[in-house]
Amino acid sequence: MLEYKDERFYMFVSVAVLLVTGLTFIFSAGSLQAVRIGKPESFFFYKQIIATVVGLCFMYISYSTPLYVYRKLVVLIYFFTVVLLLSVFAFPAINGAHRWIDLPFISLQPSELAKFTVVLYLAHYLDKKDQKIKVFVKGFLPASLMLGFLASLVLIEPDFGTAFLLIAVSGTLLFIGGMNMKHLVAGIAFILPLIGSLVMMGYRKERILSFIDPWKYSDTSGYQLVQSLIAVGSGGIFGKGLGNSSQKLYFLPEAHTDFIYAIIAEEFGIIGAVAVVILILVLFVCGLRIAASHVDRYKRYLTMGLCFVLFYQAVIHFCVVLGLTPTKGIPLPFVSYGGSAMVFQLFLLGIIFRSAEER
Repeated sequence: MLEYKDERFYMFVSVAVLLVTGLTFIFSAGSLQAVRIGKPESFFFYKQIIATVVGLCFMYISYSTPLYVYRKLVVLIYFFTVVLLLSVFAFPAINGAHRWIDLPFISLQPSELAKFTVVLYLAHYLDKKDQKIKVFVKGFLPASLMLGFLASLVLIEPDFGTAFLLIAVSGTLLFIGGMNMKHLVAGIAFILPLIGSLVMMGYRKERILSFIDPWKYSDTSGYQLVQSLIAVGSGGIFGKGLGNSSQKLYFLPEAHTDFIYAIIAEEFGIIGAVAVVILILVLFVCGLRIAASHVDRYKRYLTMGLCFVLFYQAVIHFCVVLGLTPTKGIPLPFVSYGGSAMVFQLFLLGIIFRSAEER
């Protein structure tokens, strides 16, 4: 029984509200998208309900699984993730990217598993190495190679948003874990030019230019961002009311996924948009409180890392919608449409709840 003094109570309430909000806006914004591809209006809505139910089952499984089990399986999970990330190239590209394993009855996105794998590996590694983490050869180098390999596999799909998320979470945990700052700065200095050269190639260069001046490219690469900004700006303080968005009328692509926050801001206004941010912050702060209560370093790093995964993902989504960062396909946790994402997010939440149980 959850008590109001337990962090999990506030996390549970926050996630419940986010899930209901997500389903509401997936039905609102996704109905027209479904009709456009020849499906019933409720197509995305019912698929998300199924994903949520499956995710809740996985959440129960992860909540029932002791945290030491994941540590025993860390090597197996790492190589299983690598196999899945390589397997995506055996399937046809979708919108120019190999991100999915498309099976007859289900589609899997291995990059979602990679988020968990990175955190699990680092939690195990930082606890195992302890003070040796400050030594370049024994600490920084092995971790960088293992994590860099996973991030590279995601990067070549290509999925720059998730690759950036993996690097950000890894850097944060390494910093908290006591990594030598000189090594960390050197690693960042090495990575940035490489990422920069990749970003400035092909359509990604157009995204950067449209991010700098979206209105100049409003009919081409800046179209999504401009329509998103129009949606957010037209919502005002109180919004247009549920179901009254004009931007979801085929103006804003991916209105039920990568830009769902824009539709929330348009229909519920600044008040609704801020409320979503507060719910995410409640999740993050409560999760960090659970992590901080652990004496066991592995459990502390694991819990903290999963909190950063969910929080950074939300921050990137907000920034993309508001034009504060170049466009990336990052869904809003527990809100945006996406089966694999929903299942893994609830799976991660179950682990955080289990962490609270093991304090």
